Amino acid sequence: MSFASFTEDPQPSAPPADQVEEVKIEQEWWPDISLKEARETVRIHGTVSDARLLDALSAAAISVNIDLSSWHAKVADSMPDGMSQQQAFLYRRAVHFHAKAELLERYRDFDSSAERDRRIDPDIDPAEDARRVERWSISELIGRPRLTVELM
Repeated sequence: MSFASFTEDPQPSAPPADQVEEVKIEQEWWPDISLKEARETVRIHGTVSDARLLDALSAAAISVNIDLSSWHAKVADSMPDGMSQQQAFLYRRAVHFHAKAELLERYRDFDSSAERDRRIDPDIDPAEDARRVERWSISELIGRPRLTVELM
């Protein structure tokens, strides 16, 4: 009878944060989107790989850019250097929360049950919360009042 022994950790731990290469989605007129900033802002933990997060953020940026396309057409000539800091913050917030909602929906079986157990109101869906923050950020960015109406 023989036993195998491992002296190395079969699953290496993640490198320290200061050694992780920064990955950004660079866009022509829109603000850049940082994976590191997105993880910190909307608390996306390490079980979501950088590749999956990059995919979700890229899709989110495309979606938010489409939502803002008519606004962009109106203001692009008056803002040749891009958005103000406040507008860039709202844009990034919309993209981050869109990506978080997509990841929550994609990993619903993994994360939502634990998240739901910690919430005060179990009827509130965390993915819907993230979508609401995204919609509100877009509304604030374009100057449209935000309003939530629920039919009963």
